[in-house]
Parts: sequence; C-alpha cells; structure tokens
Amino acid sequence: MSLAAQTVAARAEVREKTGAPRPTPKAFADFHIHTRFSRDSILSEDKFIRVALERGLTHVAITNHNNVEGAIAVRDRARELGLDDQLTVILGEEVSTADGEVVGLYLQRTIPRGLSADETADEIHRQGGLVSIPHPFDPFRGSHIREVPLTRLAEAGKIDAVEVFNSRVTFQRHNLRAAEFAARYDLPAIACSDSHASYEIAMSTNALPLFGSAAELRGVLPQNQWHASRSTILVHLTTRYAVWSNIVRRWMGRETAAAPVLGPEPPARVEHEPIELPDRRALPDPQDPEASSNRG
Repeated sequence: MSLAAQTVAARAEVREKTGAPRPTPKAFADFHIHTRFSRDSILSEDKFIRVALERGLTHVAITNHNNVEGAIAVRDRARELGLDDQLTVILGEEVSTADGEVVGLYLQRTIPRGLSADETADEIHRQGGLVSIPHPFDPFRGSHIREVPLTRLAEAGKIDAVEVFNSRVTFQRHNLRAAEFAARYDLPAIACSDSHASYEIAMSTNALPLFGSAAELRGVLPQNQWHASRSTILVHLTTRYAVWSNIVRRWMGRETAAAPVLGPEPPARVEHEPIELPDRRALPDPQDPEASSNRG
C-alpha cells in the first residue's frame, strides 16, 4: 500500500474511533470565465478544460459576452472527452444591458443585449437562472453596471450574488466597495477570476458544499468561502491582443467562434464605432503560436 493510501486509511480509522464527522464533499468553482466565444478571449475549449482540471476546479461557469453558445461548446467538449463527471459546466452569459453588465448563471438560451438591467434580471430568473453582478464598481471598465440600476436590483431582491472580488479589478479598493455593497444588502459574495486566458484560470476560487442546480447553488452560496488573488494590470493586454487576433482571423477567413462574437460595448457605441480592418503593421506576428489555428 502506498504512503498516501496508508495516510487515508489511518485518518478514516481515527474518524471511526473518535466519532469525528466525515468531511463534507466540496465544490471548487469559478463563476466568471471567457473563452474564444468572447472576442476579447484567446482561450480554446480544450485548453480551458485541461487547465481547469489541473488547477482543481470542479464547477465552472462559462460567461462569454452576449452568448451562451460558448458555454455550450465547453460543456459538450467536456462530455466528448469523458470529463463531464469531473468538471461541471454551468451555462452562463455576461449580458451587455442598457445599464451595464449583468451575469446570468444556469441559462437555457442567450439573452439579447440592450435590455435594461431589470429586464435582463427578470429574463435570467424566467429561465430558472441566477443573477450575478460582475465587477460592479470598477471605474476602468465603462461596461460595469451603473450604481442606480444596481441599487434598484438589490432593493427589488433580484440579485443572487455579487462579485466582491474580481481578479481583473486593478485597485483592491474597488473590490472592497463591492464587498460593502453586498454586506449592506445581505447578498451572497463570490470571487471570480474573469479569465480570458489560461494563466488566469483559478486565480479566484469558491469553496462550497456540492451543488447540482441553480436552486442548490442559491442554497449553499451563504456558506461560500472564497480564495483569490489579483491579476497583474498587464493582463488587459491579453484581451486587446485577443480582439485584434479575432478580427484578423475573421478577415483571413480562419476559424473563430461558431456563434456571434460580441464584445461588452453597449449597442450605441458599436453602431457608431464599427471595427475597421487594422493596418497590416499592427497585426500579430503570424509566427506567434497564439495566432495559429490551434488557438492554444
């Protein structure tokens, strides 16, 4: 018998003799992740699944900008690889509402961008999902939800969780402000990596009792214990690179996401500032492996 097996057996014997409670199975979850179905991400399904498992995640919410198809792609790929019993994929979406971004978890279908935050929250709940508020007070992201509609959602009881720690938030004081908001309205707190690339995966992790549905997650969220660290500010260069890379790939007729890839900008800005073909001198190096068809 190996040393590890002997240790497990010895601990079980001690529990049996002393009457110590058996450890409660835990879920280790990240509730905000972007893959290649967001135009600001370079993360492929295969690489995400591999790294998530290597880093101990058991539950992941794929929350691409304005589409649930990216989450479906990860879920189906995990199933194809025979790993869906090790990695539970929650179908999610980071929705660009008219009032700023709102995350839906446990969705059935894509929620269109441009609705009010209140309408979006209602649609999430109609689908049986949960409403999570991402990076609510990060001033460096113009896409974050505005404070008045955020407060209205909280007062109406339409928020199921608040990101009190987002690894991509530049200054910790803005995470602290989110934590104060959650405490004021007695809302469950979560930490999220907001991953757009593989090196960000599991920078924030939530340890909760095992759950298998939206209702079960809502029930265990008050018991959440989160652990997190902040990304370097240079992480935002990755998202800018991903945006240009996806533009170039589409222009060259190469593989991009299979669903509409929409960024977090509000509809009015997209209409008035369409993306134009970049100068060739500004394009990524074609010899760079991240610009290859493999996508990591």
